[in-house]
Amino acid sequence: MTIVERDDYFHDRADSPYWNEASWFSFMVPERDIAGFVYFYHRPNIGYTVAGVAAWDLHGAETYDCLLYDWGEAHRLEAGSEMFDFRLDNGLTVELVEPLREYKFTYKGTNSFNSDVELDLTFTALTPPHDAGMPSGLEEWGKGHYDQPGRMVGHLAIDGEVIDVDCVAQRDRSWGIRNIVNNPRGQMIWGVGSKCAFHALAISDIPPADDPVIGTSERVIIGYYLKDGEYGNLVGTSSTISVTERDITGRPVTYQLDAVDDRGRKLSATGRVRNMLNWQGYSWLMTFWSLVEWEVDGQKILGEGQDYWPLHQSRTFMRSQRVVHTR
Repeated sequence: MTIVERDDYFHDRADSPYWNEASWFSFMVPERDIAGFVYFYHRPNIGYTVAGVAAWDLHGAETYDCLLYDWGEAHRLEAGSEMFDFRLDNGLTVELVEPLREYKFTYKGTNSFNSDVELDLTFTALTPPHDAGMPSGLEEWGKGHYDQPGRMVGHLAIDGEVIDVDCVAQRDRSWGIRNIVNNPRGQMIWGVGSKCAFHALAISDIPPADDPVIGTSERVIIGYYLKDGEYGNLVGTSSTISVTERDITGRPVTYQLDAVDDRGRKLSATGRVRNMLNWQGYSWLMTFWSLVEWEVDGQKILGEGQDYWPLHQSRTFMRSQRVVHTR
């Protein structure tokens, strides 16, 4: 499927309460080890949106002690709203400036505890989007999906300080019936540099009860390698992501991506985690979300790592790690 401007608007949809239209945008301030997101999903058939912002650094890894967190509440989707044109009563406004290229986000805290928080960011794409689709293993997330590298520019104001943002970024966009019943463990990683960019999502083929976690490599099911201005799709059983080191709590410390694209180009990327948010944005999903410094093609580039788990599997594994290290 070719991605067209119309895909930045609500799609013709099935008559299902689970029809979902979603998008995520990253931002970072690497000199401060800050990472963050603007993330939202609409359920137009039942008239609500979940949307908000987050930012974290080295001084708080939980939603209750990170730099900024306002995400997870459901808000009414007002008549006339569109995928990238809406305003919510939590203070978030999203504006589509140019389809498939430019998007503007503003946020102003609306409660006494966050009234001093402001965000003003603009994402500008570096290339056309990469059509990833929804391959085998992701059907429950919908039917359409694309990713796109870009830059995010603007500022974040919090605790009386204005923090400038001018960074590489990534966004995604998905749509379709989203009704999660079985969600495997895996990783979503990306990096954007001056000479290349990549994105990869991997899932585990091992049943949770048999999954050792340590020493495994997960199979890449979607991804791209962008080099010399050309996208290549990451393919084949030899394309894998590994968390090559975890700390004593089980959180990722280093990543390794080894992949081949459909142009025959090999991609090897080693990542070092620079911060962490322990994110449970959905009741059934646990994610270790981090700013990552990657070494790829002889250069250091920036991006992220999302090490995600079914909640019951993460609980079992993390508690086992705790027992081992407290005996």
